[in-house]
Amino acid sequence: MGKKRKHSETQVEAPVKKDESAPERPKRTLMGWKDKGEVKESDSQGFRNKEKVMITCSRRINYRYRHLMLNMVSLLPHCKKDNKVESRSSNGATLNELIELRSCSSCLFFECRKHQDLYLWMARCPGGPSVKFLVNAGKFFYHLNS
Repeated sequence: MGKKRKHSETQVEAPVKKDESAPERPKRTLMGWKDKGEVKESDSQGFRNKEKVMITCSRRINYRYRHLMLNMVSLLPHCKKDNKVESRSSNGATLNELIELRSCSSCLFFECRKHQDLYLWMARCPGGPSVKFLVNAGKFFYHLNS
């Protein structure tokens, strides 16, 4: 019988193969390409938006306007939807109290008059500017797909 080989002699070292997969591409952003180094730097000191928007509407609002309001809620990731507010008592003080109770910094208020006119109030709370818009035409998400 022949000599027994040691275990280390039987193992043949396999040649080291280079990684044949494609190199990982940098992430694409709206402003261009981001390198990995930039991503790691921004993770440690990233900007975080802590401002919240309260979205509410008046009573007797049309179903189409309510649907538009819900589409607006789905667009804003940092919003809080509130119950309907009585439009006659919806003066600035009442809305300011609601906004403070919900710990929000601004408000979108949909006000429907005569079941046909929709007004959108945008307000910054508590003492910021406010803007009132008359909404003429609203397109919904499901209309944009077809």
